[in-house]
Amino acid sequence: MRLYYTLKTLDPIIVSQNTATTNAHECLDYIPGSAILGALAANHYSGLTEKDSWSIFHNSEVCFGPCYPVTNGQLSMPTPASWHFPKGVSAVDTTTQKYNSSVITNHAAKLFKRDETTQYKQCRDGYLIADGTNAKIDKGFSTKTAIESNTGKAKDGQLFSYSYLESGQTFLGWIDCKVPELLSLFETSLNQTLRIGRSRNTEFGRVSLKLQPVAAQPTPQNLGNRLVIWCLSDCELLDENGLPTLNPSAKSIHSEIDGQLDRHRSFINLARISRFNQKRQGLDGEQLLIRKGSVLVYELNSKLNEQLLLDISSNGLGLNRQQGLGWVYLNPSWAAKSQIDNDALFEAIKVDLETDPVTIATPANSSLVGWIKEQVQGNNTATQNQKDVNNLLISICHAYKNARSYNNILLSNEAGPSSTQWRRIATEVRNLNDQWNKEVFYCEQPICKANNDELGWGIEWYGDKALLNFADFTKTKLADQSVATMRLLLEQLCRYDLSTFQGLKKLAKELKLDKGEQ
Repeated sequence: MRLYYTLKTLDPIIVSQNTATTNAHECLDYIPGSAILGALAANHYSGLTEKDSWSIFHNSEVCFGPCYPVTNGQLSMPTPASWHFPKGVSAVDTTTQKYNSSVITNHAAKLFKRDETTQYKQCRDGYLIADGTNAKIDKGFSTKTAIESNTGKAKDGQLFSYSYLESGQTFLGWIDCKVPELLSLFETSLNQTLRIGRSRNTEFGRVSLKLQPVAAQPTPQNLGNRLVIWCLSDCELLDENGLPTLNPSAKSIHSEIDGQLDRHRSFINLARISRFNQKRQGLDGEQLLIRKGSVLVYELNSKLNEQLLLDISSNGLGLNRQQGLGWVYLNPSWAAKSQIDNDALFEAIKVDLETDPVTIATPANSSLVGWIKEQVQGNNTATQNQKDVNNLLISICHAYKNARSYNNILLSNEAGPSSTQWRRIATEVRNLNDQWNKEVFYCEQPICKANNDELGWGIEWYGDKALLNFADFTKTKLADQSVATMRLLLEQLCRYDLSTFQGLKKLAKELKLDKGEQ
């Protein structure tokens, strides 16, 4: 099942063509599937079983397609490399922003003949939609320098320049999942904010994902004894000897195809990529790829059946399809035409940008659904516990301040329970769990007692129309708290010695109490 999602760039995005540490990085004009794979793997890998993590991120059972720009509500496709136009003429009409059908010829067409008096130029870059409209992609350029931590000055020889995709742009990507039990994971993952690309710790990297209605896959037409493959993404193919190839035979495409590559009608561009491996902190081996937009034409010895065309179109070609490689379009409408006409060049993939996220039906008792529910419930509980702890910290901080003010304690003197006394409570919570409050408040010799501790637990102040000491205040606030809340509270409280003025001031500053009281 193929799930489509929109990706909106909330910040500028740096996705470099080259991962080497060099200056003046060139940015890709799309979001590669490997970037989405890496971002989702960082979020989910540790919580999945070894079997599920291998299925999702490694063995091509789940494919993460590239994200291309959305133009006029349609997914833009890479411009075919078989399209050419006379040198000195613009390929795009500046008035309509469409590819100029009067000058562009398709050199992959069987009946096309080159004009020997014309010098042709290949359409190597860019994107288009089904009516020939050129997709606009906004890029920017930034130059930064590393800073010396001691002096605050720029480091010598540490100047970096980045090209980036501008914020506020919308792309459309897809995830192809062949395991129904894993679909529930993507229901959550494709409706969130992620960080991708380089310099994610600065002002770059935030993107917003939103799951979209499942669009129908384009249906390839049958051209008889001819097969035209339009590479929508980079493709990594091997020859019969298991080596990377840029001239794949028909068997490299599919074992059931019998035919020959038409080298005169095929237009294959090269891409070399070395991906950075975060686990090993180094580059993987170089990949030799057939670049997106390339067009491969095969003359077949027998006609292909419809099911084989559908299998290739839906499953893709070659290796590393989990990274988005191998996505192809078979026999598009323009393939048989010598001159493009901008009339339904291919079957469009449309997207409604106003549509609410899709809900996917999944088995309610699947282990993955149970795991996701546990994670969500755990996150909600942790958030509520932190809110409760913050409120308790504020109350305790105010109690220390009131006690100091009421008793006119000098700044140099201590007042209230010390950090050592709070650590005694932490020890009881850790050792006794649910029975911690008995030793702290209710036994014959409780930890929190006002007797013989005049300036500690016994210090008093006037509150709620009566005198109140720290032992009674602590019992009222903490006696009925859960073990989880107490552990989190004491972990944070024991970082300070609130009996001192400096410790109290430090906590108040972190809680932003001083600013609110001024």
